[in-house]
Amino acid sequence: MGIEPEYIDASPSAAFLMESIRDFGYTIETAIADLVDNSISAEASNIEINLDKDENGQPMLTIDDDGFGMTEDELLQAMRLCSKDRNLVRSKNDLGRFGMGLKTSSLSQCRQLTVETTMHGLPSSMTWDLDEVKSKNDWSVRKNFIANKKQGTKVIWKKIDRANLEIDTPSTNATIRNIREHLGLVFHRFIDIGNNQQRNIKIKFNNIFIDAFNPFNENNFATIRHEPFEHKYQDSKIKIQSFILPHKTKVKLEEWEKYEGNGGYTKNQGFYVYREGRLIINGTWFGLLKKTEYTKFCRVKIDISNEKDTDWKIDIKKSNASPPKEIRDMLDNYLSKLEKQGVKVYTRKPVTTFETNHLDVWKKMSKDSQAYFSININNPIIKKFISKSDENLDAIRLIENTLPYEEIFRLMSDGKEVVIKWNDNEDESLNLIKKFISDLKESNIENQLIVGLVLKFLQNSNITFSKEKIIELL
Repeated sequence: MGIEPEYIDASPSAAFLMESIRDFGYTIETAIADLVDNSISAEASNIEINLDKDENGQPMLTIDDDGFGMTEDELLQAMRLCSKDRNLVRSKNDLGRFGMGLKTSSLSQCRQLTVETTMHGLPSSMTWDLDEVKSKNDWSVRKNFIANKKQGTKVIWKKIDRANLEIDTPSTNATIRNIREHLGLVFHRFIDIGNNQQRNIKIKFNNIFIDAFNPFNENNFATIRHEPFEHKYQDSKIKIQSFILPHKTKVKLEEWEKYEGNGGYTKNQGFYVYREGRLIINGTWFGLLKKTEYTKFCRVKIDISNEKDTDWKIDIKKSNASPPKEIRDMLDNYLSKLEKQGVKVYTRKPVTTFETNHLDVWKKMSKDSQAYFSININNPIIKKFISKSDENLDAIRLIENTLPYEEIFRLMSDGKEVVIKWNDNEDESLNLIKKFISDLKESNIENQLIVGLVLKFLQNSNITFSKEKIIELL
């Protein structure tokens, strides 16, 4: 008979481990979103977030909901690290997974976490204070005694040391604005009363309701919406729908700036993955497509359930995910068509029955894998200009060779300004167009080609010149 193995207690230091879990990588925005998840899972209808001062005049943040609350035993379980089996089947309204979010998100921002909760009229409260844990170095949570509390749960952060939250400072006001925007995006389906896919809730921050922000601009008639479809993955379904947002010339400046988001359209293109209606990750192609200026209007909505968290590598913060290979392959095929449509919207190439390429003023040239733009000397207007003096041909070559390609690309990439192709006012334009038409007619160009060429001249310009007006000038 063999020797029985000896087991030695290797329990971690409470003080060291509690300090370590502070570094999971939360921002204050993702930390608060994690707590809102808990409120939604508790079927809260109203969630109030407040930043105020505590009894010592220090910043204190609270998240208060009217959900079903917890018993004292349930609260104790919630205050434990890893309070849930991640492999258990979850209900559809359960946005949690690891049973870690309450502790890791809160303690990533503060050194004292208190939870007050009431269920069936019975209140209970407990506190983790990292300074007490460090002093005692054990896993004893402090039990508090509270007389009354309304139905629901209130999370209280004190000793906030990871975020600069001095009351009423420009920095704090900017942080609050970022939190509002983050929650408005992450939970926009829950906040939007017009969305019947998720149970509607109301979220306030310092008594101001947070507005839903739908990143797909679905209410604009110029947004291209592709039909949604479902992809079966194992025993679950994934819903996918793509959108191509409107070109800048199709929307007002306020709307353009609203939907470009932080970092602009180029940064925010990509997949938007929702888990049970809650946004997990956004603005990524998962390495399947390179982010370019030409696809910056493309955004794809993906809906997954909470059954396949492991396959999608959902992290504790619920702010990152990666699709399994089968899904990646499917998405890779899907993107090839979407990319082409996105390029069409970006370039806004007009559909015309007139082929005028041989009359364009500019033409793209390629030589030895190098590309450049050249002025078309076969264009009747250019031809007339050259015929007046040999020096005019030299001037054209100078213009060709000094085109500011990098500056043009920078302007079009950052999205801060619209690059237009016509800079005259209406009266000056009318006179100039009349002269162009006259020159083209002298070259015996057909009227249909003249119309097509003038329309192409004015593409992406601020000049409102109709086809009928051009025909009238002919």
